[in-house]
Amino acid sequence: MKSPLAAPYWGIRSYADPGVDTIARASLFAHRMPPRAFYFGRTAASLHQLPLPARYSAETTLHVGVRAGERRVDALQISPHHVRVADSDLLAWEQTRVTSPTRTWCDLAASLTLAELVAVGDRLLWRKRPLTTAPELTAQIDRYEGRRGIRLLRSAIGLLSDAADSAPESELRVAIIQAGFPPPLVGEEVFLSRGGSVHPDLSWPPFRVAIDYEGDHHRTERDQWRLDIRRFSDLEEDRWRTYRATGDDYRSPHRLLGWLGRTLPRTR
Repeated sequence: MKSPLAAPYWGIRSYADPGVDTIARASLFAHRMPPRAFYFGRTAASLHQLPLPARYSAETTLHVGVRAGERRVDALQISPHHVRVADSDLLAWEQTRVTSPTRTWCDLAASLTLAELVAVGDRLLWRKRPLTTAPELTAQIDRYEGRRGIRLLRSAIGLLSDAADSAPESELRVAIIQAGFPPPLVGEEVFLSRGGSVHPDLSWPPFRVAIDYEGDHHRTERDQWRLDIRRFSDLEEDRWRTYRATGDDYRSPHRLLGWLGRTLPRTR
């Protein structure tokens, strides 16, 4: 009779197949992890619940690191890595270890674009639930000198914000800056001439221009949708030019950038 238990890894049985759930897979494989090993890279990012690009959403491989010179962890659906890492870069996670959020951000530079890396950095600094600080990220970059991705990290650090509420919003902001437009304020309070204030996602107060990113929750949550409508109505009544960006703009920002080209001066 076939066993009702799934066997995602040799010697490990589970009542449910973890599928592409990285946290579930990592929790199961942790029972086989030797003391020298730790979760690394995109696996560590998933464990810290950092935003990764959609192209990695179906990844079932776990990234497992050991220090340079130690025997790697070889197993099915495991990507082994030799890593130069300090004790301070490692944190306890269940029965094993994982790279810290700051170190994980640096390691991701080898596989992400600039905009994607900024989106992860924004999440790390997010003022509603920060996982690190800008000085800690800067110090980590200094320790990372000479490794793959260091140039991208140095480009990303100056673009980070602690006010971005979603990865698409962060990536749109980077696309806008890379297109040569002035960096927008992120989530800043805008005071209306007739009283009251609003907090657009991105704004350029000197030019009275604002952008909001309409994520899925804006579409499915009625209260949020009504709030967004009222906020943009208030701005438009105050003679602001506004743009409500959607997932289409995130995937292909040409229309948004064209609108900005007719609305804002370029810095270069």
